[in-house]
Amino acid sequence: MLIHDKLVNKVCKKLEIQFILLVKEKLIREYDDKLAKKIITHKILLNLTIKSYKELTVSMLIADIKHYEAILSKF
Repeated sequence: MLIHDKLVNKVCKKLEIQFILLVKEKLIREYDDKLAKKIITHKILLNLTIKSYKELTVSMLIADIKHYEAILSKF
């Protein structure tokens, strides 16, 4: 899961959570499976509830994902 680097500051302030430094940097892949030039160095952990289902801990990598605020897909 990814969250836009411009949105994450608002989310962290509102929910009073901190960025987490990744042990190992990650590269994301573009739609054509080529490695992007963007390096991901941080993530946040959220408690996510959708309707009545709850996933206790959701890890969201922080990246510039252009036109999207968040992408809810495993990476």
